[in-house]
This record gives sequence, C-alpha cells and structure tokens, in this order.
Amino acid sequence: MAVPIFRGRLAALAEVRLRAVWLLLAALAIQLLVFTIVPGPRTTARAVAYVGSYALATAFVMVNRRVPGLWVIWIGAGLNLLVIAANGGVMPAAEGALIAADLPVAAPRFFSNSAVLADPKLPFLGDIFAIPGSWPLSNVFSPGDVCIAVGAIVTIHRVTGSRLTPSATGQLAQALRHRSFARLFGAQAVSNLGDWVYALAVAATLSQRMEGADLARTLSILIVCQVAPAAVFGALFAGPLADRRSRRNLMILADVMRALAISTLLLTSQPSPHHFYIVAVCLGLFGAVFQPSLMASIPNVVGEGQVVAANALVGAVYHAAIMIGPALGAFLVSTLEPRSVFGLNAASFAISAVLILGVRMPAREQHRRATSPARDLIEGGRYVLRTPLVRGVLLVMSVVLLAAATKTPLETLFVRDVLTKGADFGERASVLALVTTAWGLGMLLGSLASPALARRWPRERLLRGSIAVVGLAVLAVSTTSDFRTVLLAWLIAGAANSVGNVSYESLLQERTPNELRGRVFAATEAVLDGSYLAGAFLAGLLGSLFAVSGAFAISGSVLLFAAVLARIVLPGPRRPAHRGPPAKSPTLHKTKGPGVRSGGAMA
Repeated sequence: MAVPIFRGRLAALAEVRLRAVWLLLAALAIQLLVFTIVPGPRTTARAVAYVGSYALATAFVMVNRRVPGLWVIWIGAGLNLLVIAANGGVMPAAEGALIAADLPVAAPRFFSNSAVLADPKLPFLGDIFAIPGSWPLSNVFSPGDVCIAVGAIVTIHRVTGSRLTPSATGQLAQALRHRSFARLFGAQAVSNLGDWVYALAVAATLSQRMEGADLARTLSILIVCQVAPAAVFGALFAGPLADRRSRRNLMILADVMRALAISTLLLTSQPSPHHFYIVAVCLGLFGAVFQPSLMASIPNVVGEGQVVAANALVGAVYHAAIMIGPALGAFLVSTLEPRSVFGLNAASFAISAVLILGVRMPAREQHRRATSPARDLIEGGRYVLRTPLVRGVLLVMSVVLLAAATKTPLETLFVRDVLTKGADFGERASVLALVTTAWGLGMLLGSLASPALARRWPRERLLRGSIAVVGLAVLAVSTTSDFRTVLLAWLIAGAANSVGNVSYESLLQERTPNELRGRVFAATEAVLDGSYLAGAFLAGLLGSLFAVSGAFAISGSVLLFAAVLARIVLPGPRRPAHRGPPAKSPTLHKTKGPGVRSGGAMA
C-alpha cells in the first residue's frame, strides 16, 4: 500500500461515512447471482439484471459523490453502464485484447459480462485494454475501468491525507463553487457536446451524397472555411473587442449568432455543401470572438490561485465531449433525421447563451476610452512581441501545433498500413476508434491531474516536460506495430497533452494584465489556427514523401525540438524578491504569479 509511503493515515478510511450502502451490496449480489450462483445462457432477464446492477452501483457512487475523488469513479461506472446497455447487457471486447490476455475469443457457453460481438455498439468504450497473459491477474478492461481505478486511487489518497494527491481542500470543487465560473463551465459542457454531435451529423449527411475523393475534399474545405477566417478575424478584431467591450456580452453574442447560423440548416431538407461552407465560416468567425473572451474571463470569475483548476475543468469537459460526443452523435443520427440533430446543436448554443447571461464579472477600468481599435491592435501586437513570456509561448506552441496537427491524418494512415494491414474496413474503423479513445481518455485524466502537478512544479517546467513526453510517445509509436504499445503510448501522450495545454493557458492568464488579456489570447488562437493549417498541409506532404512510421518519427522529433526550444526561450519561473513582509508602497495592478490553461492546442 502506497499510502504510508506518502505519509497518509490509513485509519482515516474507517472514518468515511458512506450513504445508501445497500445499493452497492445489491449490485454485488446481483452479479454474484448471475455469474456464480446461478450461471446459465444469455437471456433477456440476465441481461436486464446485469445492466441493473451497474445502474445500482452508479447510483451508489452518485449518492456519495461528495467523498473526494469518488466522482471520477462515477464517470467510469457511467461509461461502463452506457456501453453495456447499448449492447444488450454485454460488454463488447476487442479480439486483440482477449488474445493478449490469453482469454478465449470464442463465444462463451454461459452468459458472460465481456465477449466479442459481431456488431458492437460504442466499441471504443468496451474492453479494449489488456493485462498480458504472462502477468499476474491478466484480464481485459475498458476506459471506464481505467476511470474507476484512477478514481479509487485518488479517493484513497485524498481521504487518508496522502501527499500523492492534492489535499482534501478540493481545488476543482472550490473553483466550481464560484457561481459565475460554474455557469461558464456548464455553458462549455453543453456547447462542446453539441459541437461534436453536429460534426458527426454533417459528416454523415455529406457521406450519403458523395464518397471517396469528393467527400474527403468537401470535409477538408469545411475545415479550412472554419479555421482560416477564424485565424484572420481573431488576430485583427477579436482581441481588441475582448479588451474594449464586455467579454460576457461578446460570448452571448457569439453563441446567439452561431445558433442562428446552424438554424439556417433547418430551412431546407437537404442543405448543399456551399450552405455548410457558409455555416462553417460563421462558426469560425464567432468562435474566434468567443474563445479569447472566455479565456480572458477565467481569472475574473475564480479566486486567486484557482486558475489552474478552472482551466483543468474547462479542458476536462472539452475532452469528455470528444469521447462522448461522437458516440452520442452516432446514436442520434441513427435514430433522428439530420435536421433534428442540427436543431439540437443550435439549442445547445442557445442554452450556453442563457447560462452566460447569469455570469457576473468585476467592472473593468476604462483606461483606453480615447483609443481607436487600430491603436488597440498595435498596442497588443507590441505587448506580444516585447514580452518574453508571451513571445516565447507563442513561438513554442506554434512549433508544437505544426507537429501535432499532422497526427490525425497520419494516425489514419498508420492504422491502415501498420496496425491493420490487410484487414477490412470494419476492423480498421474499430482500431482507429480505439486509438483515438485512448488519446482522449488520456487527455481527460491529464486535465484532472493538472492542478496537483501545478502545485509541485512551475508551469514552465510542466509545459516543456509535457511536450517532451508527447514527442517521446510519438517516436515510440513510430517504431512499433504492436497494438497494445500504441494504446499505452497514446494514453500517456494524451495525458501529457492536457497538462501542456493547461500549463500554457494559465501562464498567459496569470501573467498578462487584464486589460491586454483578450488581445493576447486572440493572437494565440490566430497563431495556433495558422499552425494547424500548416500542419495539415505538412501531413499530406510527409505522407507522400515518407512511410507513415517515418512521418511519425519526424513529427515526434519536431515535438522534442519544441521542448528544447521552450527551455531556451521561456523565462524561468517567478521567484519572490525577498521573504520578509510585503512592502506597503502602492501598486498599479495586482498580479497573481505563475499560472496555466486547457483546450486542445497540442492535440
């Protein structure tokens, strides 16, 4: 037990008071009855009982959600319940994972909680990981099981006061106690989920009318239509607007306009590709207004020292949407017509606007009331170029995104040419979903771990360390064709990805004066959007000149170069000038010390 090593008090576990324990006991009794006492073939009654046992266990965790760390277990239990219910009471297992764990692949004689299914639903949430058969306790497990294991570790160490995890003050919970931030968090949760559902609905709609090169070209144009205008508009106009006008009102306006843009898709039964292009431009333009306003607002709606936790929560909900949104979108597209799905996404923006309407921000000093927008832009540009920290972060992150933007297209080629060479389309799609889920799960876990890491190491060190870890993981994948190694590497890289995002965002938020923060984040988003487009072009070039493994090796090497560059160009962490009592001389504005953000720039 690691608790004593980290100076935790095991006796504290006996002091925890759990509610509704009968829910957990009933869940265990049902599973014991179904699988051990009265085993038998698969029937509807057994499947319903098994799903019901997970529902009871999930309810138990929900009732006791205030126990530190238990909410992570609740997420894992919920993911398992979702996939088991979708597959008629059986957890779908990946054939490769069963083989790696030395477990039988053939259909079991009696009802089993995990099995290979002919047409699994949400396979990326099933038993896709494996403990090798040569290891003790070999078995297969799911992303939900990973969350449950991590949650159990966090809960034990938090309850016992171990130094391995943050103290029981609960940084994430403290950030959510601020009503305005909780509203921003809820708005992001709703709109992010709607965005991913919308993306899948658009792809599904277009795939019904075109295929092959035409479909690929149309989807590429959609990306360019959304990203390119956002980069230009964000750099020239969004930043000054976020510093000159009410950031809350700008976010509301952006949400309303995006809701109206998507609502236009409801006016026709079959929107044309050009209609989708126009909507994509609107989403990009108003997204460029929303994002810097949001990131500049976070330090205004949480307490001092809670910026990292706030960014971690925003990042976590974004990554959770990446994992849940496509699955939910697939379900909605298969049961509803596309227009209904478009309407749901428009409604998600409307709900977000209503939530943000209740956000309260402190009044800002109108120190630039006589300046023009052009002068604001010039002032922001000078600040970015003359400030070593901001200039260094933009330089490092542009190199990072240049390399990281190649991951998605190269990943598809890697799955086709290396991991599933000679396999059919269905197997390739399943494996691609699994490796994508491994990265997404890692990002979710990395977001949750960021506050604890930020308490132990300076943000600058976390940033360059996380970039190096992602680079090493990509290099490791470039040398292997082993599916398990790729999943593990992507899980680690995803976690480092999130830590890096949280680190650079908080650095900019906590070190930039409030009156310049909007322009700094607008410039950052513009640079990252431009790097993303360049990286997407580079992916095509690398894919045509090198084998996919070689292209991955180049991408990983560029990431390692970015880590070295961060060590060179980023100034060291701030240190207090003295340890005596603070001077009583007046100051122009308060600074909050070193800090971080989240979002997805490295992914």
